[in-house]
Amino acid sequence: MKIRTTDVFSVQDTLCVEFSSLFGNGRAFWHGTKPNIGDVLDVELELDEVFSWKENIDLSSDTTPKITVNDGIQIITGELINDADGCAVLKIGDSVILVELDQPMPHELGFVDVRATAIHLYPTNI
Repeated sequence: MKIRTTDVFSVQDTLCVEFSSLFGNGRAFWHGTKPNIGDVLDVELELDEVFSWKENIDLSSDTTPKITVNDGIQIITGELINDADGCAVLKIGDSVILVELDQPMPHELGFVDVRATAIHLYPTNI
């Protein structure tokens, strides 16, 4: 996924960025060399938590991928395209994110809203 850094800062010695993308804006932990504000970078996005149906993942009424922040919670809308063995693939545009589920989804695959407490970004150096 391509992002543009809009702010770079540290929280308790952990590097963080605010970013914008074609899908919206967010805040994330940064894993790599410190970027500059305004850098356009290709990144892999990771969600390091387990998701539970109706708690922090639910069907979406929207069919457009997006990233938003609401009261410090990152909301990612994307298409759930695979669900097997407690893991799922969330598609946002051309990017995919692996999502760990506490149990198989109780419905057919489709667009979902994922509410994450943190996003982790890893530069691909592409």
